[in-house]
Amino acid sequence: MTKKIIVSTLFLAATFCGISSEAEGLKNLPVAPKEGRFVTPTDLVWPANAGEGDVCLWKDDKFAAIAITIDDNCKPDHEWWLKLCDELGIKVTWFVVTDGVGKSNIGFNGTWADWQKLADAGHSIQSHTTNHNSARDLSEDYVRAMYRDSLDVINSNVTNNFACTIAYPSGTAYPEICAEYAIGARGVYGMPSTANTINYMCTNKGAPGQAFIDVLLYGETTHEPKWIQKSPKLKRGLNIVLYHFVQAGRTPEQKIETMKRTEAEVRNIASYKDRLWVARFDDLMKYGQERDTAKLVVDPISKSGEISFNLTCDMDTKIFDYPLTIKLCLGEKANEISAKQGDKSVASRIVEHEGKAYALVDALPNGVPVKVVYK
Repeated sequence: MTKKIIVSTLFLAATFCGISSEAEGLKNLPVAPKEGRFVTPTDLVWPANAGEGDVCLWKDDKFAAIAITIDDNCKPDHEWWLKLCDELGIKVTWFVVTDGVGKSNIGFNGTWADWQKLADAGHSIQSHTTNHNSARDLSEDYVRAMYRDSLDVINSNVTNNFACTIAYPSGTAYPEICAEYAIGARGVYGMPSTANTINYMCTNKGAPGQAFIDVLLYGETTHEPKWIQKSPKLKRGLNIVLYHFVQAGRTPEQKIETMKRTEAEVRNIASYKDRLWVARFDDLMKYGQERDTAKLVVDPISKSGEISFNLTCDMDTKIFDYPLTIKLCLGEKANEISAKQGDKSVASRIVEHEGKAYALVDALPNGVPVKVVYK
């Protein structure tokens, strides 16, 4: 019996400009072509026939994605963020300037034990370079040391965490050099990213307000600022939010006002978790690049009610180890499901849409076959 082949419409055909190894795969992707790497679906995709599948645009088939990032160490704010994020069930990304950690101004820079505590709580510890130097005339060797050494020192001192992304200081970016050491980097261009043209080595950065949530969900908004109110291309896209000080370095009056505003913004973002994937920055960088180069091959449904599929991508799967969510049409009805990739169980669940049952399966794009059993 011949295989039914479903190649994801999100496959990228482009040359690579960062580190690569034919045997290991790509370490990051180049800037997207003008027309985008794929056609962004304007709504959730529901394969029509039993046995057909799709690589979901975002984890858990969420409609769009958002990341909350925090720069410049801000040790006095750690407990505030820990408490709020724990209550809301979200994780954030801390971009750390590494030179002062455990050495200077510890009350602000923190110690490695402080950063370990955040990592153990499930938050991501990433690089804001060694020293936050944002000069525009730095030598290549100097920039390499800023990027390379900061990632190395985080990975040497923080366990339960993998530092593989960078936030450029004050937006001063050297993406070609960064691509030698990181899988992605955050810039500061002030708007969300369209899903099919994410610049992984210098992403955009939006704002936390309602307008920026609306355009991800609807492509338009009635909220300020006016320039974003008609943005259909941003529908289903990615917004990256940046915070610095909440309590640190402010007067008592400023602290109260900033805490109220920030808490209200973060609570509002978390209230959309049913539709927005509120993710760590490095997880977004992994998922997006895996998705953009994914190839999904689905076998015909067996008589016993099993679906097998194979999922690969062009990225280095030793680094890109974040599962993609695969949606499979099961047919008219299903009540129970389980899935294995090789000999390991993977997350799976059943959702229904217009009288049909669908499986959402989390699978690594590493070529290890996945078997889904349902009844």
